Amino acid sequence: MIKVHCFVSCVCEVINKAEGVDHRPYYFGVWDSDFFIENHVLHYHSPNTNHEFFKDWYKTLYGIELVKWYDPTKSVQENQLHLCDLVEHKKEYEQIMVMIDLSYLPERENKFHTKPFPHYVMVEKMDDEESWFMWDPDFRWEGKVSKERILESMEEPTVGGGYIFSTEQLVPPTELTVEAYFATCMKLDTYPMTEAVQKIIHNYVDSESETSRPSLKDSLRHLPVLAIRKYAYEHAYAYFWERLGFDEDWFETWCDKIELLVKGYTLIQYKAMKYDRMPSESLLTEIDQIIHNQFHLESQIKHGLMNCFHQWKESQQSVQEEVMVK
Repeated sequence: MIKVHCFVSCVCEVINKAEGVDHRPYYFGVWDSDFFIENHVLHYHSPNTNHEFFKDWYKTLYGIELVKWYDPTKSVQENQLHLCDLVEHKKEYEQIMVMIDLSYLPERENKFHTKPFPHYVMVEKMDDEESWFMWDPDFRWEGKVSKERILESMEEPTVGGGYIFSTEQLVPPTELTVEAYFATCMKLDTYPMTEAVQKIIHNYVDSESETSRPSLKDSLRHLPVLAIRKYAYEHAYAYFWERLGFDEDWFETWCDKIELLVKGYTLIQYKAMKYDRMPSESLLTEIDQIIHNQFHLESQIKHGLMNCFHQWKESQQSVQEEVMVK
């Protein structure tokens, strides 16, 4: 399972393990999911981060209510105590998510080298009272971690969040809810992240004050975290590919396009950092061309996916008509 978003990966982990339930539709909401721009700096997380969209659709699609246990009106210490109580009394069918600062755990992989690094994981108690078992579905990691260190990783001021949910009521999504969710998520001819990157770079170039503007290195430092969200397209293509019976080469062709899209953001970041050090018109032209290519490539991916969606809807209608005739 491709990992692209820590919140989504956590709640999809239990779906992925359930027989007869497909987690992939839930990723429809990821490729254009929220990000933030503050003082010309791109962020994947902010104090204004709100997961209500994903929370509501999780209930609609899979019948599970995500209950927020973390209370931002209370102190960190109070929330730590609450988490300890939840973990101590966790039922077998319950799952507990907590947002931590992953940079507090240097032995853990942090390929984005970001500090702080707000990140959702799942925890439960072990026989060893000084340790908790941690699942990190987004980074495909699980293992024993000191309870004290997990609690300490909640103390970073930019970190604060947690949910508890029960898998007892898990149900497969209906075709109608999948259809409604896809229609809600597919912003066919808009490209929010690429537009944001383009705006940040152009604002930097047009700024007259070198002292007040952040460097492009700082402005785009979270771009790699956001870029991998585009792998969510692969989940959607895989979902429709299986249902429409297309051959594997067709699917791999779209996977290659999605990979190019993700790598395109890496190239933009590299060229922008280079422009920081050695600005030139030729380099700016090169960056603009890469951004143009990103728009074109994502347009292809979105329109191709929309075509799949329409074919899937037609196939469902044909099946329903055959059933009615019988």
